[in-house]
Amino acid sequence: MKPGGAFYIFPKAPNGIPPTDFCTRAIEKNVLIIPGNVFSGKDTHFRISYATTDEKLVQGCEILNSLV
Repeated sequence: MKPGGAFYIFPKAPNGIPPTDFCTRAIEKNVLIIPGNVFSGKDTHFRISYATTDEKLVQGCEILNSLV
């Protein structure tokens, strides 16, 4: 279902890395993402808010990519 308005995405966690562990690693690098099991019974995804500057989004994405 397409939301009417939102400022977050809910991507699937990288293969082989439990979402909660991935989120913990990200938080250790000062990137706050939330494990999907906070929002549903499935622990396969995580939530990213994009309510920030493009510069911070690029920096956060680079850090997340380095965790894979």
